[in-house]
Amino acid sequence: MDRKIIIYSFLMLLTPLASHGQAIDTVAELTGLVNDIKSLRNMSYSYVMDASFPNGEKDHLKGTIYLDNDAQRYYNDCDAFTMIYTAHWLYKADHRNKKLAINNLDKENNKKLKTATEKDVFQNAAAITFLDSVVLKTAVVKKMKHEGNLLKVLLGFPKSALVQQIEVVYNIATNLPVSYDMMVSHPWQRTPKWGQVVQTRIKCSDFKKPSDKSSYDESNFFSYNKGDIELKKYKNYKLTVNM
Repeated sequence: MDRKIIIYSFLMLLTPLASHGQAIDTVAELTGLVNDIKSLRNMSYSYVMDASFPNGEKDHLKGTIYLDNDAQRYYNDCDAFTMIYTAHWLYKADHRNKKLAINNLDKENNKKLKTATEKDVFQNAAAITFLDSVVLKTAVVKKMKHEGNLLKVLLGFPKSALVQQIEVVYNIATNLPVSYDMMVSHPWQRTPKWGQVVQTRIKCSDFKKPSDKSSYDESNFFSYNKGDIELKKYKNYKLTVNM
């Protein structure tokens, strides 16, 4: 899968839309969603991402994301990679290429990366930008209905937009999404030919506030002591360390 598609898609994974029972049919109410998203913190969810390329190739990712805004911890584990971001470490195991990178975020040359990541991920800047520039300005509510505590919303977008459709099911009682289904059309990076795009579908589910956070800790994957790294998983991967 193209790296830019992966980056764009994961920004989308950080934007589970919330509503608290409000109708999503005016600019004012869509603006209110931004405040709801700002309050969504410290959760985990599962996702499936499927991409179809113009040349017939396909890619599939299935994984779990854990986001702890307060502790500044991001965990993403899927078929292709495992990534952990903490206040001090960036760990990424590339399962397809058998490579492992561990970066010390306290180093001077990593400060820009650290600042940008903390703003986009933990301060919800990426989610807010997406809502302001895409949903707020271009989304059209195609369908909305209440079923008990569930609010079901289907959003459509202009043909020129990268996002084609978003379908959200939200539990008003728990103040958590139930499911999030998005279709994205992205220009194919391998050719300048007009009209060739990659179709990506992202489906998220199993949103919850995890009580046991130990499985998302970097100590399950490596330990650091006086300059020495000890790997606890993926010991046969090619290791790159930036301390």
